[in-house]
Amino acid sequence: MLPILIISTLLYRNTTSIMQDELRKSNEIYLTQTIENMEMIINQIGTVFQQTVLNGAIKDFEQFPRGSYYETLEGPYSDTDLRDLYTYMFSKSNVQWYLQILKKSNEFIHSVYFYDKAKHIYLTDETQYSMDNFFDDTWSLSTSGIHSYPLINELRDARQRDGTIKQVIPVVYMSPVLGNYIVINLDAEKVYSTIFAKYIRGDNYAFFVRSNSGKLMFYDRQYPVNEAMINDPEFQVHIADLQQNSFEAEILGKQRLITNATSELLGWTFISATAVDQIYESVNNIKNLILLSSLLLIAATGVLVFLTSRHIYYPIQHLLSFIKNKEIAIKDSNPGQKTIGEFKIIRNSLEEAYENQTKLQIRLKESLPANQKMFIHSLLRPNHFTHEEMVERLRYLEIPIAQEELALMVVTVQTDGSGEIDVELSKMNKLHIEDMLEGIIPKERSRIVMELIEDQFVVIMNIEATHMTEIFELADRIVLDTQQLPGIHCTIGIGNHCTAIGDLQRAYEEAKEAQRYRMLSGNSDIIYIRDVTLDQIALLDYPKDKEIALNNYLINGETELAQGMFGEFVKHLQKQNTKVDFRQMQQAFIRLLGSLLETSSALKLDIEKTWYRKENLFEVLLQKNELGDIKAWFEGIIDDFTAYVGRAYTEKNNKYVTQAIRLLEVEFSRNISLTSIADQLQLSPSYFSRIFKEYTGQSFSEYVTALRIEHGKKLLVDSDMRIMDIGERIGYHKTNYFSKVFKESTGLTPGEYRKMHGIQQTPSE
Repeated sequence: MLPILIISTLLYRNTTSIMQDELRKSNEIYLTQTIENMEMIINQIGTVFQQTVLNGAIKDFEQFPRGSYYETLEGPYSDTDLRDLYTYMFSKSNVQWYLQILKKSNEFIHSVYFYDKAKHIYLTDETQYSMDNFFDDTWSLSTSGIHSYPLINELRDARQRDGTIKQVIPVVYMSPVLGNYIVINLDAEKVYSTIFAKYIRGDNYAFFVRSNSGKLMFYDRQYPVNEAMINDPEFQVHIADLQQNSFEAEILGKQRLITNATSELLGWTFISATAVDQIYESVNNIKNLILLSSLLLIAATGVLVFLTSRHIYYPIQHLLSFIKNKEIAIKDSNPGQKTIGEFKIIRNSLEEAYENQTKLQIRLKESLPANQKMFIHSLLRPNHFTHEEMVERLRYLEIPIAQEELALMVVTVQTDGSGEIDVELSKMNKLHIEDMLEGIIPKERSRIVMELIEDQFVVIMNIEATHMTEIFELADRIVLDTQQLPGIHCTIGIGNHCTAIGDLQRAYEEAKEAQRYRMLSGNSDIIYIRDVTLDQIALLDYPKDKEIALNNYLINGETELAQGMFGEFVKHLQKQNTKVDFRQMQQAFIRLLGSLLETSSALKLDIEKTWYRKENLFEVLLQKNELGDIKAWFEGIIDDFTAYVGRAYTEKNNKYVTQAIRLLEVEFSRNISLTSIADQLQLSPSYFSRIFKEYTGQSFSEYVTALRIEHGKKLLVDSDMRIMDIGERIGYHKTNYFSKVFKESTGLTPGEYRKMHGIQQTPSE
C-alpha cells in the first residue's frame, strides 16, 4: 500500500498545481478574447474610416475654396455666390452622407462628429452645429501631442440633443488637415452588455477595465465585491503596479485570483477576479478521497485474500488428483515404491513433462532433413504457396537459400548394370555423390543439394543470370568426379535461370525435359534446355490450377464463374504468346478439352445431349488456327455444359422438393422436422433446406406453419370440433400456442375466425 499512498500524494499535489495553472490560463484566455473582441470593433471602424477618407469627400470639403466665407455668409446672395454656394452645400451633404455610412457600419457606434476647426463647425450625420451651440458641450479635445490615430478616450458622459446623458467611448481619428478630427462615439452600455457582462457572474467573480490614466470602467455595482475592490487601497496598489499578470489577494474574506491583460491598441488594462476558496476546497477533497480509497482498498484486499485463500489450493488438488491417478497404475506395477510428498509428486511430474517436451524437440530436429526434402519436393510440383508462406517455411526449415536469383540442375545417376547389386555399396555411393556435390559448389554460394527421388539429385543455388557459365563449369566437375566412381556415370539437365523461387517448378520441368533430349545433344552428359529446344521455343507453362477450378465451376453449373475462370486460363496462355509456338498453345487447349470430357464422363453425361454436338470435338479444335476462334468455340461449349448441368440439377432438386411436399401433406400433423424429412429423402439437412426455399420461396418451418394453418381454417369452418382438438389435429398440442400462431398468421384468434364466418363457439370454448 505504501507505493499507492506515495503516488496518490504526488498526484494530489500535481492536481492542485495543475488546477491553479489551468484557472490562471482560463482567466487569461477570457481576458484575451475580450481584448480581441474590442480590438476587432476598433479595427473594423478604422477600416471603414480609412475607406471614407480615401473616398475624398471629407478632403474636398475641408479644402473647398472660401469654405469659411460661405459658413459666415448672410443676407442676399450674388449670382456668383449662389453658384459656388450650391457646390459647397453639395460637398457638405456628401460628408454627412459618409458620416451616416460610418455610423451604420458598426452596431456599437452611437454617434459620429466631424469637427472642422477652420470653419468653426461640428457636422453630425444629420445636421451641423457651430462651436457655441453644439449640444454636446461636455466634449472638448486638445489635439496637441497627438501623433497617431485612433485615440481611444476614457468612458465619458455625453450630452444628447434632447438634453439626456449617454455614456460613450470616444474614438478620435485625426484629419490630414491640422486641427480637424472625426469623433466616433461607441455606445458604452451596448459594449458592456454584449462583451463584458458575460464575464461578471455573481459575487464570486468580478471584472474591470482600467484606462491608461487609471480610471476604472465597466464594472457592475450591484455586487459588493466590485465596490470593495474599487475602494480597497491594497488592491489599487496592486493594480497600479501591475507587475504580475496573475496574483492572489484576500478581498471580503475570500481568497481571489486576480488576472490582468493589457491591450496596446486600446491602452486599457482588463482585470478579472475569481474566488478560489471553493475550487481549492474541491481539490482538498481529493486528498480525503485518496485516504478513504486506500482504506477501502486495504479492507477489500483483506477480504479478497481471505476468500481466495480458501480456493487457491483447488488447482493443486486437481493437479495432484490427475497425477495420483497416473501414479496408481505405476504403484500397481511397482508395489514396493515408496510414498512421497505432494510437492515432490508435482515436481517429478513436471520434470517428466519437460523431458517429454525435450525429446519431442529433439525428434523434430532430427526430422528436419526429411521436412526440408518434402518442402523442396512441393516447390518443384504445382502448389498454392504464397510468397509469404514460402519465406516463412524457408526460415522455419532453415533452408539456406535466398528467394531471388536461382539456378537449378537435375543430376541423374546411372550404373552400368555389371556385377551383383550391393545395396549397401549403392547407398554409400549416393552419400558420396551428395557430399561431392556439396563440396564442388563454392562456399559463398547458398545452395540446396538432396536426393529428390531414387537416383535423382536436385541442386538449387543462388546465382545471377549473368553468371550462368559457372553452372556449366560446376556440371563439368560433377561429371568428371562421378566418373571416378566405378560403374557409375551421371546425366545433368539444366533449366533456365529463375528470377524468383516461384519459378523453380518451371526450371525443374525444363531440367528433366533437357535430359530427355540427351540423344539430340550427341549423348552429352550435360544438357542445357536452351541448347536442345528448336528455335529457342520456350516450354509452355500450363495453368493446371485454373483447369481444376474451371471444372469445379462446370460441375456446379456456375456459368459466369466458369467463363471468368476460362478467361483467366486464356490470359495465362496469351502472356506466353510471344515465347511459345501456337501449336503448343493448341495442345494446351486440347489438354483442357480432354479434362472437360473426363468431367462429363465422371458425371455420366451424354456428350451429344450435353453439348448438342455430334462431330468429333478434337477434330474441330485442330481445324481452328486463330486464338480468338478457339476462345469463342470454348465459350460456347462452357455455356452448353453449365446450362445442361444447371437444368439437370434443377430437375433433380425439384423432384426432391415435390416428394417432400407430398410427405408434408400426409405427415403435417405429426411431430415432423426438416431433419426427419431430409433423412427420408436421404439428403443433408442444409442442402434440403436450401433447395426447398429455392423451390417454394419459403423456409421449411414457414411452409409447415402455413400448411397447418390452412387445414386449421378448414376445420374451424367445416366442423364443430373444439379449438383444442383442432390444434392437436394439425400438430399443435398446446391450445395457447395454436391460438398464438393462428393470430400471428391471420390477425384473428381461432374463436374470432369462427365468429367471422357466422359459427358459434361450443360451450367448452
